[in-house]
Amino acid sequence: MTIFQNLIGKTNLLTPLPDTIQILPLSTEYYKAAAQLYSDVFISDEPTTYLHAPDPSVFIRYAEIYVRSLIPKNLSFIALDSVTGDIIGFIFCLDLKSDISDEGEEMVRFLSHFHETVILIDELEHRFLEIEELSPGEALHIFQIGVDKQYRRLKIGCSLIHTVVEHGKNLGFSKVIADCTSSASLQVFSSCDFELAGCIEYDTCCINGEHFFTGLDGGISLVVKNLVPLP
Repeated sequence: MTIFQNLIGKTNLLTPLPDTIQILPLSTEYYKAAAQLYSDVFISDEPTTYLHAPDPSVFIRYAEIYVRSLIPKNLSFIALDSVTGDIIGFIFCLDLKSDISDEGEEMVRFLSHFHETVILIDELEHRFLEIEELSPGEALHIFQIGVDKQYRRLKIGCSLIHTVVEHGKNLGFSKVIADCTSSASLQVFSSCDFELAGCIEYDTCCINGEHFFTGLDGGISLVVKNLVPLP
């Protein structure tokens, strides 16, 4: 199995990953543990998911289906503590022109639990990207990223991002994009040289006449990293 280790250390020697932490492609061996960490992190920490307040027992069932569907796409990675064997980080990615709902009825039902957030992300990307002009294989979308609470501030998130950026370059993608739902995630992506393309403040977002996100601080931001020089 290919190991993507200490990539952040190659760009910043002052903050290398510990030798015991490995960055690995998402695989069948680790997808259930990755789905569990995804569930734990997003239900407790991700602002829009927290607002939706999903039932953890329902969320994990769909999360396993979703994470398993990412494996054959070969775009996602996990961070592994080789001492404990625990999955301590994840980064889930898709081609921007792909649609999760195409994975089947389970994914359609899963997305229905987060209807307002799906609409908000779609609005963000259409407002600040020329998305209709993009082709499959051109824009790599970092859909979710998270790190176990016990392992934060070790630059694991940055290492996962750098791994995806290098992987995207090797696959011929011209840009990587991400939707940041908090100031913390925006700071992480900014430290990895992503540029802010635009932002929608939560308080200004009205969906079907309802201000669903009122009360959340800040907004959702679209960040972009170009992998090829702009003309």
